[in-house]
Amino acid sequence: MSKNYSRLLVDNDISRREFIAGVTGLGVSVAGANSMAAALSDQPDPATGSTAKIEPGKLVRDRTGGELVIDFMAEWDVPYLFGLAGSEEVGLLDALVDHDVKFATAVHENCAMAMADGYSRSTGKTSIVSLHSVAGAAYALGQVVTSFRDRVPVVICAGRQSSNFRGADGFLEAPNLHDLPRDYARWTWDVMDPATIPEVLRRAFLLAEAPPGGPTFVTFSKDMYEKKVPKVEILPRSRSRVDYDVAPPKRHVNAIVDALEKASAPLIFLGNETIRWEISEEIAGIAEATGAAVALSNKIPVTFPNTHPNFIGADPLDKELLATLDFFWSVGAPMFLHGNRSPEPYISRSVRTFHTGLDEEQVARNYPVDSAALADIKATAAAVLRELKARGTRNSTKWIEGLASKRRSGIEAIEKRTWNDTPIAPTRLGRELDRIIGENAFVVNEMATSDAVVTNQIRFDHSKPYAERRRNFDATGGVLGWGVAAAIGVKIGNPDKEVWCLTADGCLNFGMQSLWSAARYEVPLPIVVFNNGHYQANRYNFSRYNGNMNRTNRYIGVNLGHPDIGYVDLARGYGIDGERVTDPADIAPALQRARDAMFEGRAYLVDVKIATQGTGADMDYYDFFSVAAQQKLHAG
Repeated sequence: MSKNYSRLLVDNDISRREFIAGVTGLGVSVAGANSMAAALSDQPDPATGSTAKIEPGKLVRDRTGGELVIDFMAEWDVPYLFGLAGSEEVGLLDALVDHDVKFATAVHENCAMAMADGYSRSTGKTSIVSLHSVAGAAYALGQVVTSFRDRVPVVICAGRQSSNFRGADGFLEAPNLHDLPRDYARWTWDVMDPATIPEVLRRAFLLAEAPPGGPTFVTFSKDMYEKKVPKVEILPRSRSRVDYDVAPPKRHVNAIVDALEKASAPLIFLGNETIRWEISEEIAGIAEATGAAVALSNKIPVTFPNTHPNFIGADPLDKELLATLDFFWSVGAPMFLHGNRSPEPYISRSVRTFHTGLDEEQVARNYPVDSAALADIKATAAAVLRELKARGTRNSTKWIEGLASKRRSGIEAIEKRTWNDTPIAPTRLGRELDRIIGENAFVVNEMATSDAVVTNQIRFDHSKPYAERRRNFDATGGVLGWGVAAAIGVKIGNPDKEVWCLTADGCLNFGMQSLWSAARYEVPLPIVVFNNGHYQANRYNFSRYNGNMNRTNRYIGVNLGHPDIGYVDLARGYGIDGERVTDPADIAPALQRARDAMFEGRAYLVDVKIATQGTGADMDYYDFFSVAAQQKLHAG
């Protein structure tokens, strides 16, 4: 693993010169390295000087550690503290009484973390989560992984036993709690002096936001929240921002353009970094000038408009397509995000291959490349587009026209063939959703095998400016239970936006508790459950193994029926109304009722019984034994 130069610089473990030498050695341009160093160390960029007015810090006096956290949040315009209340955090929670900072509570830390993640994804602002001790940190760890994989900036604060009680093996004692999420945090720290809290939080924000970004994790002993601090300075947000505009090396831009001009079958592959940095207009311009196809990496939300004539779908890495490529550019995408190792390289060694991104752990990691650079993907795409325009490059579009036409025809044929199917075809449900969701709505989805309907049936219109088109949010980490809670966080951060949540039944089972938060905070959110009654992704993978489960059509641990789960009843138990749909003719009226509820200020759940698909779709086997039959008790 390469060094985390951002963390080392902020912690004063290396000098500015050592930082610049380190990151330029990884492919960052000198200008980009100086820009990053200036932002991280709060020093002027020697190349440009400093002309900005220096904003003074704020001195606060006679405050507890908990009050300092809330003061910091207020000064830095962080309006919500997501979390779950616990005894170690009493000094923090007590500081919230009669304060403008709001506590967004959940009944499970998994949900609290996902709410914060959704808030940050949709607003671009770093959020804060409060977790209760080792229990809360463990419960939230799955969604910490989700934020880390997608480089979402979240600052996590975890309470722990008082410092004078450490080592006594007290209740929920965890001697090395700050190390628990180390592999999935950009930075971890244990606060040892309440006077350092503003400084520590500033570092946590900086390192959560510094490219490539991701969660940071700070632990607070109970007494750190409760002790008084006579005087301390809170540095302003304006002097603590990270500049993401890391310019690409000119040679990298020229290498990409040179190869694009010669390519007859180029593919641009978009990944995780496009979740955080919007580059669809630049990529569209490049694709239109060169005839390049545009595809999304596996599980990536629709960050490029799917109505664009050069768009060919999500993860279309089939052998037939790959055999035709002569240019491949991974833009902020891992190469590749799959569950199993491919027996052969996805990309032929003869294909001109390029990789650009800010994640030093991914760029050029798995595949040989002709040119790779640690650079801002938006700045790089813009530079490539400028160079193409300067050269007047115009390539043939014949290749992409055939691919796009084949894709559209295939989608339409499936829709026509399955339109009136019962159980309901996922494609029918997707098209009905497309008709009712607002043109500039936010669509949050968590579906392991039905997510193709978002890519194929729900339109993200390239003819509209980015600010006016729909936006899609999905997670790539593979940790279930994110969707509903994340959608709540998206709506909290964007109260004037229409937000929809699409979730699979298997995913919902991991995050059902988040419905309580939706009811508590009156979150107007339509929730549509794609319910096929199976852990279908597991069945897909089991079938590929081609073993005993295939031979007998008995897939272990897959069937979610017997008993059938009443999601509408569960939602009502959490205070949310809803209905179940089994007839395709009832989809549109049910979705309309969900939309009406949203405009009335309420959440509403629609549980739609969809068809199972793939090998074993007709299976009704479930693993069963009866404990009751073994019982030897007798009433009397």
